[in-house]
Amino acid sequence: VCILVFGLVFSAIWSWLGARGLDPSPAVKFSLGLIQVGLGFGAFWWGAVHHDARGMVGVSWLLLGYVLHTTGELCLSPVGLSMIARLAPKVLVSTVMGAWFLASAFSQYLAAIISQLTGTEHGGGAKGVVPPPLQTVMVYGDVFKMVMYAAVTAGLICLALSPILSRWTHPEAPEDGMG
Repeated sequence: VCILVFGLVFSAIWSWLGARGLDPSPAVKFSLGLIQVGLGFGAFWWGAVHHDARGMVGVSWLLLGYVLHTTGELCLSPVGLSMIARLAPKVLVSTVMGAWFLASAFSQYLAAIISQLTGTEHGGGAKGVVPPPLQTVMVYGDVFKMVMYAAVTAGLICLALSPILSRWTHPEAPEDGMG
């Protein structure tokens, strides 16, 4: 639902800004996307820090995190795919697009490695017993905090480098990918 709703909103925003010559560069959009994804993990972390006496976290933190992840993804994926189609030589567009999706596959592998950091012992050491949330909530919270710091830092670095990155993307390249 978030993708459908916010996809339309972002499309309208980018079109509105573009018609006025205010459309941010793809590097800035990428930066904003990384920062939003980081803030989404920040919402998960903040929720974990403010858990109740049982270790339970309000669903509002989960929803806020998902909304931020969705809006961040909408600044990354469509912009990246558009840049590939625009900047890659016509004979290499499909190959470079494949590399984009290969990088996405690698990110799923990296996500699996990060998820191993959230492993917990079974409650009381017995197999098949799930530990109470109060014992595990900050295991997850600490991982969310690390991912938040990494994503926001990467986004801020990308934002600082955006003038250089924008020059490297050849903004004068024609839209047909021939440049």
